[in-house]
Amino acid sequence: MKTAFANIVEKRFGFFSKKRNFFFIVCLLFALGSCNSNVIYDENKSVNEKAWAAKDKVYYQVDIKNTAMKYKVALNVRNTTDYPYSNIYFFMNTILPDGTITKRDTIECYLAYPDGTWKGKGSSKVRDNRFWIAKNVEFKQQGRYVFELYQATTDTTLSGIVDVGLHIEYQD
Repeated sequence: MKTAFANIVEKRFGFFSKKRNFFFIVCLLFALGSCNSNVIYDENKSVNEKAWAAKDKVYYQVDIKNTAMKYKVALNVRNTTDYPYSNIYFFMNTILPDGTITKRDTIECYLAYPDGTWKGKGSSKVRDNRFWIAKNVEFKQQGRYVFELYQATTDTTLSGIVDVGLHIEYQD
């Protein structure tokens, strides 16, 4: 037989336990709901930080299923503070699902402000940047697109770039 004290404890902790579970579920649903479900592709690839050669291309394969939507595209660049320039140039070719190669795009990304301070996130020697390079993009063909990216600076080898990535999401 339970004592009066045991009944009170059971009622209180049972109530708080249910309240705590409800609060946890609400927080979990909020966290899951706040995830960006617009992202369809986000991948970073490492390059030779000491000597990324201009001939060393990085490839991203993206499966596009919805041709009715518009997209926005970004490049992710992770550089060290030892990178010798304030900007970087890239060439990007896009190979469509039918094998057609689009014209080569030239992309310039500014990694530092005019005063020399580095852009991007990071508190150590490495900085992470995302550069939006295209908005309202329409992918006319359904299937696998291949994006070919390579550095296009005047240096045959480039130091200070750690990773480059491609990010694609639905346009809001």
